[in-house]
Amino acid sequence: MIEKVQFRNFKAYRSLDLDLEPFTVLVGPNASGKTTLLDGLRILPLLAELNTSPAKDGLIPTSFRSFGSSQSTELRFHGRQGGRVTIKGEGPQSPNFVFVNVTVDDAARQESRRINAKLHEFLSTAALLRFESRRLADASYSEEQVPTIASDGMGLASVIAFLKLSHEDLFEEIESALKQIVPSVRKIRIERAAVEQSSMRTIALDEQTTRVSEKRRVWGNRVVLDMQGAKGVSADSVGEGTLMALGLLTVLLGPQKPRLLLLDDIELALHPVAQGKLIEVLRAIQKNNPELQIVATSHSPFILNYLKPEEIRMTFLAENGFARCEKLTAHPEFEKWKDLMSPGEFWSTVGESWIGKEPKSAPHE
Repeated sequence: MIEKVQFRNFKAYRSLDLDLEPFTVLVGPNASGKTTLLDGLRILPLLAELNTSPAKDGLIPTSFRSFGSSQSTELRFHGRQGGRVTIKGEGPQSPNFVFVNVTVDDAARQESRRINAKLHEFLSTAALLRFESRRLADASYSEEQVPTIASDGMGLASVIAFLKLSHEDLFEEIESALKQIVPSVRKIRIERAAVEQSSMRTIALDEQTTRVSEKRRVWGNRVVLDMQGAKGVSADSVGEGTLMALGLLTVLLGPQKPRLLLLDDIELALHPVAQGKLIEVLRAIQKNNPELQIVATSHSPFILNYLKPEEIRMTFLAENGFARCEKLTAHPEFEKWKDLMSPGEFWSTVGESWIGKEPKSAPHE
């Protein structure tokens, strides 16, 4: 689990030193650095997507460097067990695994390597979810032994079908949790559905090869819900919030549980009361899975009312175009108002502009 992060010259963050909680929510205006922070936390899988694996060569593309900076990008992660992983760019060096204790003792050195490698593995499993309701609602087909849900929600029906067939206990756990968030849900069902797939086929003719696109029709699955007063409601006719919550629960409780979950817009188009139920369910999931860390963004003051003040981080974009991120509790008048306002009310009242007037927090070296 990540305890602290330090970003240097990473996109909008020229210099960031920030503590993270097991459950952290980022709030702030649009384009103020929230999504950039999530991208930094998933740097290892992000570089893998760009075919630049730091486990191999340590390269960070220059496009990630802060605008106007001549210095290279550096991201440092501190684990709650004392480990530290540093990824530097842009050069042919490997990620820098810093020993927890500088010692000549071989046993302690091996333990340091083990802790750092464990933190590196944790970072490698980061999953960023940016659900799109139409993707969640789509029928899907999978040839994988264990289907997965894409970042945008594609594949939900395949995973639900797999759980219903092979892990009914997990299926029932997801269904029960969804009912807590959206009480009008009565039952989750799966039906067969036709899915069109596109593929490329190579044709050889007179020593020349041509690639042509072809489509095929396969039978997959689609999600259907029984709702209060209506049975057999197809996923594309279900409310967006219900579908978003189902997707999130399936990721967290499904066959491939993430250890670091990064979630854009945690309110998931839910009613304020349902947002509170969602936080309750997420805390229960974390209680059963203590290694799970959640970092999410939000624009909802209602979400903040269900959080502890120390779990809230505020982002702010300064006049020079660089982002900052501070704890809600760092506000100079927080102690004065904390017993008179809920976190959501306090945030709505003070906004984020105060961050630009405060000196930067002391670095966590």
